[in-house]
Parts: sequence; structure tokens; C-alpha cells
Amino acid sequence: MSLGESLLLMSIVEIVLSILLSLMFGWTFYNLPAFFVGVKSVKKREKTFEEWSGKVNLDYFPFFSLIVPMKNEEKVAGRILDVLLKLNYPPDRYEVIVVDDRSTDGTSKVCREFESAYPGRMRYFRREISRGKPSALNYGLKFARGEVIGVFDADNVPDPHVLLNTAKYFRDYNVVAVQGLLSSINTDENMLTKITSYEQIIQHYVLSLGKDKLGLFVPLAGTCQFVRRDVLENVGGWAEEALCEDTDLSAKLTEKGYYVKFAPEVKCWQESPSNFSQLIGQRVRWFRGCMEVSVKYGRLLKRVERRSLDAEAYFFGPFLMLLALGTYFLGLYEVFVPFNLGTYVYVLSQTAFFLTLFTLSILGVGLAYATKPRKISNVKWLPFIYLYWSIQVFVALYAFLQIILRRRREWTKTSRTGVVTEPKIASLYAERSSR
Repeated sequence: MSLGESLLLMSIVEIVLSILLSLMFGWTFYNLPAFFVGVKSVKKREKTFEEWSGKVNLDYFPFFSLIVPMKNEEKVAGRILDVLLKLNYPPDRYEVIVVDDRSTDGTSKVCREFESAYPGRMRYFRREISRGKPSALNYGLKFARGEVIGVFDADNVPDPHVLLNTAKYFRDYNVVAVQGLLSSINTDENMLTKITSYEQIIQHYVLSLGKDKLGLFVPLAGTCQFVRRDVLENVGGWAEEALCEDTDLSAKLTEKGYYVKFAPEVKCWQESPSNFSQLIGQRVRWFRGCMEVSVKYGRLLKRVERRSLDAEAYFFGPFLMLLALGTYFLGLYEVFVPFNLGTYVYVLSQTAFFLTLFTLSILGVGLAYATKPRKISNVKWLPFIYLYWSIQVFVALYAFLQIILRRRREWTKTSRTGVVTEPKIASLYAERSSR
């Protein structure tokens, strides 16, 4: 290779690496203010929650329709229905609607038993053609009578005060949608569930709380979410072709000028994927769905408004993971190819290394502060979290290739095991079942 060709190659690599690093860490630093505000707010919000949770005095009780889509949920169907039908809320002010998306196990039998035991309060609908969760939600919406529509997944265990605490927010008619706090119900099942539960704390608790405080975009999470019925119908319900119907609905609400309120007092526990097969299947659907929403609602960038711009920054997340993959390949090139790419590229690579350590340190602060019990020793999980995140980078690449190759879009559910390792939930469910 001639000197001129070598210089040209170094220039190209320098430019590419500079762009990749600028986008990657620019996105990271963009989210830092929300992260720090979220960490600062955690203790204050938890203290407030302890003071009034379950003790809210309302002058009116909005009627809730709680839609629970199910498909082959025999292991957990009885648990979610038992808890939902015994919530601390006037029983004549909410209903439970189950939409069975053509289950082939004992889900139907479990649901029909509850329908018989709670006539008028729980209604069961079975569809003989399975079309996925978004379609099931729209089907349930047709039969809903409530002024507020709530959504729960079959593996959830809501806090007994979940509706009472949600109703507090809907006293303000400017609030059109509420997203509750999701926690793992099987954190201690294995190492994977431990790591995903920590990821959930950072992304769906600390960051969402910070974004809410700063008036930025808060996405719906697909479960433990509540939307005013008239607003939901105004935006056309759930997009049935979407792989991430919650993300798509969040984008539609933002486009219409509505926003989602994050409510950490509205608590719900859910099952984390317990093996890599479950995790990869779930994340491929999430990443592809988010990428497609980013392109579909790219017009949000035309609106110079902080929630719209922040929404697109959020949707762009999976694409940033692809850029991270590019830096991995450049790093491998430097290690294995006997070619000097120059001092500038070396400095950029070292900068990426130290910025990565800085990011992990910030995450460590969040973990040490937001987890219960609060222990500095929780930071020992950071290397595993980094490895876990690196694996997801390749999952994002696979999702991107599915889009490029125009693979068939198919909504696939995550299988449930019904495992509970959270002592509080085990005792809560036992208490509810004894009533």
C-alpha cells in the first residue's frame, strides 16, 4: 500500500470513528441530565409514596376498563385475575376484560371459572384467529365501558392500590395517559433475571422519573399503562401491524400533542426473561419495532418541541447500538491488523474506552442508589451488565437485518414460567388468595 493510500485510509477511519463516537456518546450525555434528576428524585418520591399510598381520598372514582390479552397463559392466568378482581378500589367502578388470542392450553378453562365467579365484573372473549397483542387490545376496546382504559399483561401482579393511585392523576383532565412503575417479580431466579431487573431500574424507573420531571418524552411500556378512552379512540387505538404497539401509541400521542405521565406510585411486578432464548426473541421484536417507529414518525423532528425531539432521540436508541457495533469492529481491526492507523485514531479509541468507563460509573451510581436495599456492592454487576449490553448490540443488528431483508413482521409473545422470587409479592398473593 502506497503512502498516499495509507494516508487516505487513515483519514477515512478517523472521520468514521469521530462520527460514531460523537453520535454514541452525544446520545449518552444527552440523557445524563434526566438520569441525574431521576436519581435525585428517587428518595424523595419513595418517601412521598410511603406517606400517602393507599390513603388517597378521592371526590370521584373514574371507571376503569382493564384489558388483559392472553395467549397460552395457563401458568399465570389465575394469579393475575385473582389479584385484579380484589384490588383496593370500589368493585362497581372497574371491570376486567380478558381477550384470549386463541390459546391452546388451559387458559380458557381458568378464565371461564373466574367469569362465572365474578359475573358482570370480569368478561372473557375468545378469538379463534390469533392476530397478536395489538389486535387483541383493539378487540377488547370495543367492549370496554370505562372512561379510562388500563392494560396489564398476564404475568403481572399489580399493587393492591394500583387503581386508587392511578385515579389520583386522572383528577387532572390535562393528564391523558399514565405509565406505572414496573419491577421484576423473579429478580433472584438466575443471573440473567438479576441483570435485566437492574436494567429495568435504570431505564424504566430512574430515567423515566427524570424525564417526567424535565417535561420530556415518557414512553408507554406496554403494561400497567392507562389512557383516557376518548383520547385512545381519537388516535385510532393500537396499530395492529406494529411490533411495539406501546411505542407506536406513545408516538401517536406525542404527535397529537398529548403526553404520558410517569407515576412511580402506580406499581406493578412482571416476569423478566429467565433464559437467553426468551430474551433474544423479546429484544428482537422490541428493537425492530422501535426502529420502525423511528422511521414511521420521523416527521416528529419537524416540530421544534422538546417532547417531540426527545421522542425521536428515544426511538433512535437501537440505531445507536449499531454504531456501537461499528466501534467494536474498528477496535478489532486495530488489534489484529498490523497497520498503524495513526495517533489521532489511537486517541479516539482511548477516548471511547474512558467514556465507556465513565458511563459505567454513572450507571453504578444509579444502581447503588435506586436498588433496594441500597448497597454500594451492587456495582459488582456492572461488568456483567456491560457484557449483557454488548450481546444486545448484536441482537439489534439482527433486528436491523430483518428490516433490510424485509422479513415478515410477526408479533411473538414471551413465554411465562410463573416463577416468583420476590418475597413481598409471594406474601401479597398469598394474602389476596386467602380473602
